[in-house]
Amino acid sequence: MQTTPPATPEQKLADLEARLKATPRAARPLEHASLRHSIGLAYAELPSGDRRVNLSRAVASYRQALSLFGPQRFPVEHARVQTALGAALRELGESRQAVEACSRAVELLAGSHAAGELGAALNNLGLARSDLGEHEGAVEALRQAVQVFTAAAESRQRPMALHNLGQAQAAAGDHEAAIETYEQAITETDDESFPYQWALLQHAHGISLTALGEGRQAAGAFEAALGVFTRQRYPFPHALAKNNLGLAYAQLGDVTSLRRALAAYSDALRVLDPRLHRPQWEQTYRNLELAESALEDQGIQATRTEHFVALVASVDDRERLGLLRRRLLDLLSLPEKQRDEQLTEHEVAVLALDDKEARKVTATWLEVLMELPDDMIIPGLQARMTAHTYLSTDEEREAAAEMMEYVISNELLAPQRIRIRDTLEAMGYERP
Repeated sequence: MQTTPPATPEQKLADLEARLKATPRAARPLEHASLRHSIGLAYAELPSGDRRVNLSRAVASYRQALSLFGPQRFPVEHARVQTALGAALRELGESRQAVEACSRAVELLAGSHAAGELGAALNNLGLARSDLGEHEGAVEALRQAVQVFTAAAESRQRPMALHNLGQAQAAAGDHEAAIETYEQAITETDDESFPYQWALLQHAHGISLTALGEGRQAAGAFEAALGVFTRQRYPFPHALAKNNLGLAYAQLGDVTSLRRALAAYSDALRVLDPRLHRPQWEQTYRNLELAESALEDQGIQATRTEHFVALVASVDDRERLGLLRRRLLDLLSLPEKQRDEQLTEHEVAVLALDDKEARKVTATWLEVLMELPDDMIIPGLQARMTAHTYLSTDEEREAAAEMMEYVISNELLAPQRIRIRDTLEAMGYERP
C-alpha cells in the first residue's frame, strides 16, 4: 500500500495561507487570529528562503493576531503570541522590543494556570535581557522559568531553561554558579531521549570548567558532547566542541595534552569552511599556532604530522584507535594527490619512531584499514610502501619491511592477514 509522503514546511505554510484566505477576519476573528499565529510560527520555522525575510513576515503575522486576541478577553492567547513575537524579534536583533513583548506576556500570565506558557515567556525574556547585557535581570527571569518548568509536561523545557540560566550566569562571570546549574540540568536530562540537549549542556559545562582552569574535567565534558555532536550529523557544533576541547587540553600544558590540543584543532579546521565560518576558522587556527608555540617553548621541534604520530604512539590502545580512525578517514577523503602526499608524510613519521612504538602504531593503523573497503585500503598500504623508499639505507628499508611483516604475522587475525597479504602481493610488494 502506498503512503502519502508528509507535507513539507512550504506545503504546510501554503495550506495555512489558503485557509486564512477562506477565513474572513470580520466574521470569524478568533479563527483568523489563530491562523495568523500559526502562519507566523510556520514562517519562523521555515528552512528555505531568506531567514530575515521569513522572520519579518512572522513578526507581521503575529502582530495581526495580537490585534484580534485582545489581552482582556484572551490573556493566554495574547501572551502566547507575544512570546512568539519576542522570539522572532530577538533573532532579528531587536532585543529591546523582544523584552517588551515577553514582559507583556509574563504580566498577562502571572497567576494563571498556564505554566508552560509562563515558563516560555520567562525563558525568552531572560534570553533577550542577556542579549542586552542585563545580566541580573536575565538570571532572575531564567530562575523563574526553571521554577515554573517543574511539571512532567515540561520535562523537556526545564533542562533547556537550566542551560539558558547557566549561560546567563556565565555571561555575568559567575562560572561556579553556572557549573552547578549545568550539572543539575545534566542529571535531569535523558541523553538517549534528548541527546542534542544533553550534548549542549555538556558543551556549556565544559566552557565554564575551562574558564575556572579545570581543563581535565572540561575535556571530559567536551568528549561527552562529541559523542553526540558527530562530524556527520552536527558538523558545526562538532567543530566548535573540537576547538573547545583543544583549549581544555592546552590549558593542561604538558606535551601530551598540547599534542591532543593540536589534534583537536586540526579536526575542527577540517570541518570549518573559512568562506562560511571565517571568525571561527581564524580563532581555531590561532589556537593551533599557540599550541605549537607552547611545544616549541618546551624544546620540541616537529611538524604537525610528527606531533600527531608521536601522540598516537604515547596514548593507550583505545585512544590510539580513535585518533587514527579519524585521521585516516580524513586523509583518505582528500583529493588523490593531496591524499597520497599526506598519507605518505604520516607513514614516514611512523617509521621515524623507535621500533616498539612503530610496531604499536602500525598494528592499530592496519586495524583501521581492515575496517575499510579495498579501494581505501590500497592507498593506505601504498603510502607505507612509498615511505619505505624514503629511508636512507638498505638496512633501514629492510628493517621497516621486517617490522611490517612482524605486525602482519603477530598482530592480525588470520582473515586480516590473508587480506593484507593478498592486497600487498597484488600491488607488487614482496615479503622479506
